[in-house]
Order: sequence, then C-alpha cells, then structure tokens
Amino acid sequence: MSVRLEIQLASRPGALLRLLGLAERRGYTPFRVHAAPFGPTTQMVHLTVSRERPVDQLIQQMRKLYDVRHVEKR
Repeated sequence: MSVRLEIQLASRPGALLRLLGLAERRGYTPFRVHAAPFGPTTQMVHLTVSRERPVDQLIQQMRKLYDVRHVEKR
C-alpha cells in the first residue's frame, strides 16, 4: 500500500535529504519524489511512500524537523 504526502520544506542545503532519510529510517520506502519551488525560500515536495503501518506517526516525526513547515496526507 502507498500513501502520498505533500510537504512544504525550507529551501536549505540538505533539507530534502534529511526528510527522505527520516522516512527510510522509520521503515517507509520512498519510491516517488517530486520537488518544485514554492516561493523564494520554500519548496513543495510530493513524496509517495510504501507502507505496511499507519503513516500518522511518520507525519508527526516529519513535523519535528526544523526545515519542515507543513505536512499533509493526500
């Protein structure tokens, strides 16, 4: 099963890598990533992960990352 997340992320060096690393370390396999500018200091990331457990815990952990401004399940 897969789920798509929409994430507003600060445009800083390493921010996307930290986000993907968090997902992978928590046992969610990222298999589709699309990032595009969303203003001068922000990027919109559409991340699709495969999962075998609820994604709510991953969303809560992503919100704790300094560079993450907003996370929403689609």
